[in-house]
Amino acid sequence: MINIIKDVEPVYETEKYDVVLVGTSTHCMLSGSFQYKIGVKYPQVAEANNKTGYGDLRKLGKRVTVYDTKPIISLLYMCTYPTRKPTVDYEALEKCLKTANNEFKGKKVMTCILGATRFDGKGDREKCLEILERCTPDLDVDVYDYNMLSRIEEYLKIREFFYKKIINTKRKSEERKELQRLEKEMLYKTYILKKHDNNGETTEQE
Repeated sequence: MINIIKDVEPVYETEKYDVVLVGTSTHCMLSGSFQYKIGVKYPQVAEANNKTGYGDLRKLGKRVTVYDTKPIISLLYMCTYPTRKPTVDYEALEKCLKTANNEFKGKKVMTCILGATRFDGKGDREKCLEILERCTPDLDVDVYDYNMLSRIEEYLKIREFFYKKIINTKRKSEERKELQRLEKEMLYKTYILKKHDNNGETTEQE
């Protein structure tokens, strides 16, 4: 069973789930939005991804799963290097989902519209949803459907917002200092700037 959740940032909801499924390419890229933020929030995921062969097409249809995070996070290799054209491999998507269905039977699962975003294949949205529902009959899946931005797009959006406020304040004023502090804090809170200690707890970069 799948349930669509619209216009909610999923990275803040991960702790509610047993498993998170993350679509990605064969080129070791956690480059956009949900992918990137999962890699920042859970650095073990980025490390595991980077240990796989760059551009190795044999990864298509396979998964790399990190079990020492809470929730469990599984990377699904379903597309090749992202371009302007669709790069999703629907057969690989099916294989990944079927093995995930077998492994995580009965679990509460978070994901996005796998294979349909510009970061994991640019496939046909309705076809990807049909595959997702058909291949996960034994999972309870929440599918987050929202506007995904790249890291740089989100970074610039936040910087622009605060710049418009800061520019109207006096230099070295307390008001400007507070706005600058809030800007930095927002970059941390959106997982654009973040790092973790060895216990998996988050610590801010200075």
